[in-house]
Amino acid sequence: MMAFSPIELGPIWILCAGLVLVLTAYGARVLLVGRATDPRVQRERATPLLGTFPMEAMHWALRGLGDLFARVGVSPDSITWASLVLTVSTVPLVATDHFDWAALTLALGAACDALDGIVARRQRVSSDSGEVFDAVVDRYADAMPLAGLALYYRSSLVALSIVLLAMIGSALVSYVRAKAEAMQLALPGGLMRRHERVVYLGIALAIGPYMRLPIVPFTRPITLAIVALIAIVSNIAAALLTRDARRLLVRDGRGPRAPG
Repeated sequence: MMAFSPIELGPIWILCAGLVLVLTAYGARVLLVGRATDPRVQRERATPLLGTFPMEAMHWALRGLGDLFARVGVSPDSITWASLVLTVSTVPLVATDHFDWAALTLALGAACDALDGIVARRQRVSSDSGEVFDAVVDRYADAMPLAGLALYYRSSLVALSIVLLAMIGSALVSYVRAKAEAMQLALPGGLMRRHERVVYLGIALAIGPYMRLPIVPFTRPITLAIVALIAIVSNIAAALLTRDARRLLVRDGRGPRAPG
């Protein structure tokens, strides 16, 4: 039977307490005055793997924090830089088997990633330049925890392949969506969008050290299983998005031309 001290469970306590606090507060808010709708959250839409309620709750809580940052003059770019620093720091944490602390750091980085846009809109300084900076940092943020896992599982070809497939699938989903947006295509919601991947990867890192399966020949098997789910679903999602984008282009007369 596994036993862990409160100190060992520190990151889990922090994550769970924060999540429970936000969900409880938002639940009370819904009961008293109704849902806090936001156009950006509505555009994301729920998926079979991630419902609307937690998305609304987290964005509602971050909007309150974003209002505070905007009032005291925190710049959006400084929050984006903080997001990059936090997510990059997950590499050494994961590679040295501090998965739970990496999960907490990833969650803070993801919060900063949402906050920069909120603060930019509150301060009315949103710009295409900021969007480009944010998009580049997002790609680093996607890759860093998985890069740490690649280092951690470097001695196992199977485990390393799973991590690399998750990295490729994550990049492709974001790339296809960005390419379609640049071509002014409206793609369906689909699975494994960035906020989903962050949630699943955070869960994988958070619970990995505390759930062991002696019969499985991999260390941190629960983490690897969730990463395998990300790898499979994200690559399928990327293929479906590519198919949908091509169909829309053909429908709009932008498909392959007949030779001659």
